[in-house]
Amino acid sequence: MESYKCPICGNTDIHSIGILNGKYYCRRCISFKGEEVEHKPSYPKKVPIHLEYELSPEQKELSDKLVDNYKKGIDSLVFAVCGSSKT
Repeated sequence: MESYKCPICGNTDIHSIGILNGKYYCRRCISFKGEEVEHKPSYPKKVPIHLEYELSPEQKELSDKLVDNYKKGIDSLVFAVCGSSKT
């Protein structure tokens, strides 16, 4: 591959350059039409949680563990059937 420099963002990284119909394009900025996305840190919002019902002991145990993992920055994955109020 010959050297290519994106005329929009100046990218020269070979891993971010593609070829379509014999023409080079920049994968880094194509979806943004040349505009770089600015990273803005997001801060957690403090939202009070109130359920209109009681959790079963098993649900409460799982809920506590998920909240604990969240506070520690640990990702969690819950497997459950559709309609089981995972959201």
